[in-house]
Amino acid sequence: MPATPITPEEEQKVLASMGAQSMDDLFAGIPPKIRENANFTINVGEGRDPHKDNLSEHELRVFFGKLADKNAVAPRVQHFLGGGFYDNIIPAFVDQLVLRGEFLTCYTPYQPEVSQGTLQAVFEFQTMISRLTGAEVANASMYDGPTAAAEAILMAQRGTRTKKGNILLAASLPPDTREVIKTFTRQQTERVDEVPWKTDGSLDLEKLESLVKEQSPFAVVVGWPNYFGVVEDLAAIRKILPDSCFLIASVSDASALSIFEPPGRLGADIVVGEAHQLGTPMSFGGPHVGFFATSKAHMRQMPGRLVGETKDSRGQRCYSLTLATREQHIRRERATSNICTNQGLIALRTTMYLSFLGKKGFQQLGEQNFSLFDYLTRELEAVGIPRAFPDGFHYREGVFKVPNLADRFKNALARGIIPGIRMEEKFPDAEKDFSQCLLICAHPKQTKADIDRLVEVLSHD
Repeated sequence: MPATPITPEEEQKVLASMGAQSMDDLFAGIPPKIRENANFTINVGEGRDPHKDNLSEHELRVFFGKLADKNAVAPRVQHFLGGGFYDNIIPAFVDQLVLRGEFLTCYTPYQPEVSQGTLQAVFEFQTMISRLTGAEVANASMYDGPTAAAEAILMAQRGTRTKKGNILLAASLPPDTREVIKTFTRQQTERVDEVPWKTDGSLDLEKLESLVKEQSPFAVVVGWPNYFGVVEDLAAIRKILPDSCFLIASVSDASALSIFEPPGRLGADIVVGEAHQLGTPMSFGGPHVGFFATSKAHMRQMPGRLVGETKDSRGQRCYSLTLATREQHIRRERATSNICTNQGLIALRTTMYLSFLGKKGFQQLGEQNFSLFDYLTRELEAVGIPRAFPDGFHYREGVFKVPNLADRFKNALARGIIPGIRMEEKFPDAEKDFSQCLLICAHPKQTKADIDRLVEVLSHD
């Protein structure tokens, strides 16, 4: 937020207009205990009093710049992070084109008929997501992958006309996704149970079948690939479920859609996921863009927005906001979602990126990720670091058993490498011992030399 310098006299006028006597009055809503314990003192340098000496704009920039430099950010740090959020190479033109005023400053199309450019951008995004997921229709304006999965459960509840019922979650879903789903559905469902994984890291189908018979859930949510990087057999899962139960495939790694048969063709009723890596770089928690696709039979139960293509009075192609289920509209009690922010800008980045790659380029991306992980696996296993789920079919990340993980992880950080995600932190209560396990992901920015360096670092104490 830009700072607007004002004089003390102007400051008093502003405060008076708000009925405040001082700046402290503006923070009166914060509980006293929090305000008393808050320490906002800035070290202004040796020989200066932090309570009396003010910093200039330049000094403030230097101070906060030094704080920001303490963050470990790519590309200054080599990392092998995955687990639902992935790094990727973003063509420079994506950043440049989205800075155009008509894209950067546009907002929700409240008057759709005069927002043809915005509507077309959303329509193209929907079309690409539909093709990638194998589902008949896709919407726009989902916040991120985890909230899209939660919205999918609420949609399944509407589709089955279930007031309160049971849902099953794969225990191998990303922990963040599971927590978001539980938060969203706490007051909407009777019971939420988790289905364990087998020794190969995939869903335990026998346990799933038993729970389905026992609880008659209206929705089952499965990660594809799951948090361990294992690709689930959605077709086999669908056969276990009755027709009244929705199978929701949660795709955390959208690049997997490049080389595998899409979930929509394998029996998934709803396909949701996170697409930020397709055009948007990793950042401090966002921005992200979720996607949501399903069949035409369930189209009217979808949250978000749906843009359609039609013809105007002159017979020319145009676009219209076909469905928009928002809480601001009339009959709010019948709204299917409370989504109001338009994720059009991030969806546009995704559309630009996929258009640039094309079908063959996107396929090559998936093949590259798969090949890099295959090389990573062979090299790690050669130095005594095996996969925790050796029989599972992995895409581009997996859990590895690293001897003396604490010391080797610390050594990697000291050498400017974030080797992965410590599984014990993500699954502290899991029956499987994850104390020496590390989730390692391969991404296109890595080279053979980068992987060799990681292997060398992790193979020594």
